[in-house]
Amino acid sequence: MNKNLLLLSSALSFVSVPAFAAQDTASDTAADASGNAADIVVTAQKREQRITDVPISISAYNGAFLEQIGGTELNKVSAITPGFVIQLQDKFAPGFSVRGITSNDFSPQSEQRVAVFQDGVAVTQTASAYGELFDIDRIEVEKGPQSTLHGRSALNGGVSIFQKRPTDDFSVEVKGGIGNYDYFSAQGVVNLPIGDTLGIRFGALKRKRDGFVKDSDGSGTYNAVNAEAYRFAGKWEPSEAFSFNLIATYDVDHTKGGVPFKSRTFLPLDQKTGTVAGDMKFWTPTHLDTFGTLPDPYFKRKILGISGTADWRLNDTLSLTSITGYRWYDACQSGDNDGTPTNLIAYHQCNDGKQISEELRLNFSDLGIFEGFVGGSVFHASNGMSMEMGYDERAMALLLSGTLQQFAPKGLTNAQINALLGPAAGTFKAFHLDQQLTGAKITTFDLFADVTAHLTDRLELFAGGRVTWDRKKLTLQGLTPLGPSSLTGGGLLLKPTPDGAVLRGSNSSSIVTGRAGLRFTLSPNVNLYAVYGIGKRPEVLQLNPTTPSQLIPAETLKSGEAGIKFRLLGGRLVGDASVFYYKYSNFQTLGLRNGIVATVNAGKADAYGFETQLSYEITPGISIFGSYGFNHGRFRAGLYDGNRFRNSPDHKFAIGGNFEAPLAGGTIGFAPTYSWQSKMFFFEDNDRLDLQQRVPAAYSDRVVDEYQNGFGQLSARITFAPENKRWSVALIGDNLTDKKHLVDAGNTGDYFGIPTFIAGSRRTVRAEFGLAF
Repeated sequence: MNKNLLLLSSALSFVSVPAFAAQDTASDTAADASGNAADIVVTAQKREQRITDVPISISAYNGAFLEQIGGTELNKVSAITPGFVIQLQDKFAPGFSVRGITSNDFSPQSEQRVAVFQDGVAVTQTASAYGELFDIDRIEVEKGPQSTLHGRSALNGGVSIFQKRPTDDFSVEVKGGIGNYDYFSAQGVVNLPIGDTLGIRFGALKRKRDGFVKDSDGSGTYNAVNAEAYRFAGKWEPSEAFSFNLIATYDVDHTKGGVPFKSRTFLPLDQKTGTVAGDMKFWTPTHLDTFGTLPDPYFKRKILGISGTADWRLNDTLSLTSITGYRWYDACQSGDNDGTPTNLIAYHQCNDGKQISEELRLNFSDLGIFEGFVGGSVFHASNGMSMEMGYDERAMALLLSGTLQQFAPKGLTNAQINALLGPAAGTFKAFHLDQQLTGAKITTFDLFADVTAHLTDRLELFAGGRVTWDRKKLTLQGLTPLGPSSLTGGGLLLKPTPDGAVLRGSNSSSIVTGRAGLRFTLSPNVNLYAVYGIGKRPEVLQLNPTTPSQLIPAETLKSGEAGIKFRLLGGRLVGDASVFYYKYSNFQTLGLRNGIVATVNAGKADAYGFETQLSYEITPGISIFGSYGFNHGRFRAGLYDGNRFRNSPDHKFAIGGNFEAPLAGGTIGFAPTYSWQSKMFFFEDNDRLDLQQRVPAAYSDRVVDEYQNGFGQLSARITFAPENKRWSVALIGDNLTDKKHLVDAGNTGDYFGIPTFIAGSRRTVRAEFGLAF
């Protein structure tokens, strides 16, 4: 989560037991015998293709492989995928980064750079993008501009998640697990065929885990998990020419404790005695709390997603596909974002939204030398956000003057702050509240087409484009519900609109994106490809409480990529390698403008890199895989000239395997995975001291520490199942070396010289048991 914008303006989680019932999906039948999904069938180009035949950079994983690596969390997928990073400080605020470009903007009119799709339907709001993974058919991660294929939200890539569809066999799966940090999981899936034309599949999941940072008063933990998820899939195939698939997902989260913001400027103090109650290590216990009228720290969210896909095969050449989507979510979170037990700043944020979409696409094949698709779509969304920021004005008086920072590292309790102020303390409020309400209604129309020409048996050319028109209607209201601040006469960090009025604005825009490339077949199992693409993030109107609205110019990405894909040794050796170059213009980020956090045009940026993936089945039951990504992304103009992109390690690799052997009438399996990434910054200013200067200088940040050094994590899974595969047991461990690492740093406090730090997952172990009928 970009706390700078939002607040100022398991690791042994339970892995699914194998679905022993036969699967008839394309991805399952295409997977190799080891379960590695390196050569599965994907639909990135709106048609089923073997991944080694798709002329774009793509990583894909089927359900069997996700289970093998313990992939019940999407960030486990990112750990083994070159060029893909997920910054997971919590489910409310995930950051998705592909080749160095991050999307985690929570504003209602936000334009994402990395698209997330659930069963073909775009997830446009980040707060609803990270749900529970279970009963998954496959996950596809596509890199580079994919606007032609998936729309403008795929400026720099897309992540597509596909649930399992009903099969033709009756099956029941029951799974459960327990682990450290009071981990508990229970899951059930039923597949029920009804006659020859109808089938349904439904499942439910419950998952709980304590957080990795304890409350020093013993009352609980921070960043705990308490999730429920429900899945339904229906299939109707009345004839060979027509099919309809309906998939519905419903996720519920409700946890206490909030995000473990931890100050490394001030020690945690017991507010009653003033004694030190901990240290400044980001992983050790602390006490965080809200105050005033703000609710205690918590996270609560509901997400409903529905996708209906109808396919008509008109003849041997033409087919028609309709994808209808609906998505609704409501998410709230509160927390203590100064990272200390002292009452300074706290927040309560709620985001909600609903969207409906329709895509109609005509696919054609064997039309002379051509195949491809042409279509159109319409999308409408209504999104809202409420941000409340609460402050103790007495503490803020010392913080804004830079006085409080001079008491580091011990700091002061609220009682000591009041004593230091003396009679002046009575002129300030014990609690002041800023509130900002924003809304957006978005309507978008798209026309798109993509055509492949098979010039010879070995050479094909492809080209595609998309035209997008949209209109946005925006609202902004800034309030001080408890009256104006005694410090400023208005708001503190969030500015009120004049007389609390609702400001309105609208903007219409259109953009054109496209791609072109070629694929050359060296042999039936070795392909070369090259592709050039243009992606755009359209102009955005930004309303400001006290200044004229700002039109943020369109951001453009131009990308060139070339690579090789191969499938050798009868399909036992599968891999790819690619090189790429990116060039950006009008790169939009966040920074201080006249003392206020706002969108900043960082100008030009570029990136170049290399990625490779390999999977090798040595013998039946023994396989290995590996990946490596190098991405050199840098800004080339303005204040950030020479800086790295945030959440973007230059180097990233993973290696793993699956080793099976017969044992006592069954099979025992061992699947280790090790992933590593190099140094990574959490903000585009790279914590440079010359960019940390504040007024007054007394609260400038003088320490370069808002980054994560290179680190690796080791995971492993040991399983046993009898020959009939009716049951299984497993032991799973993640971050087995217990590497302490950060998932975010800086946040709101960074603007006052008191940055906060958020700890990542610790070592987790769990045991699981499953039955299948």
